[in-house]
Amino acid sequence: MTDANLPALIFDCDGVLIDSEYLASRVESDLAREFGVTLGIDEAHDLFLGKTVDGVLDAIAARAGKRPSTAWVYNWAFATAHAFLRELKSVDGVGVAVETLRRRGHRMAVASQSPLARVQLSLHVAGLAGQFGDHIYVTTMVARPKPAPDIYLLAAERLGAAPANCIVIEDSPAGAAAALGTGMRVIGYAPGKTFDAMRASGARVIRAMDELISAIDA
Repeated sequence: MTDANLPALIFDCDGVLIDSEYLASRVESDLAREFGVTLGIDEAHDLFLGKTVDGVLDAIAARAGKRPSTAWVYNWAFATAHAFLRELKSVDGVGVAVETLRRRGHRMAVASQSPLARVQLSLHVAGLAGQFGDHIYVTTMVARPKPAPDIYLLAAERLGAAPANCIVIEDSPAGAAAALGTGMRVIGYAPGKTFDAMRASGARVIRAMDELISAIDA
């Protein structure tokens, strides 16, 4: 049972709930070679991180001089799905934290830039799907993708929570800044090199998910 007196929690998916970014970047690095675009895994991560499907296609087109075909997109989707089914895991510590928060009565949602089918598959493989029920929202459901705040506002509305009573958990400094602009509080998950940028966005920053509950309570 949820408790409306507790803050509602809105989680980004990739990099916050699921440890997907290396896997996704590896697939993108491999497939980009079909267009003569040579990217290391770290380069692919930096180039494509936080982009919508169209944003990834635009980035490849800018380097290759032509936009990937629908067949390439189809192969990309299945290659990503296969990698996730074989190797995807939840972010260390997040499963315990989310279960604890659900039992306390927090209303919780996912707000992701990724396509809905990918988010649903990811949460299922990582064992997190049951924690959020139907409250899974993606940017194709709103007018503007991140870093616009539309997806956070949709999630808050569907959870029945005012922005001031929401906490967003994000790993993108731009996404964090957008959520803060709505009056929501933000916890920035930054285990690596984004720590300073996340702190500069105005978010409360954690380096590990075992810090999440204390950050929410603070």
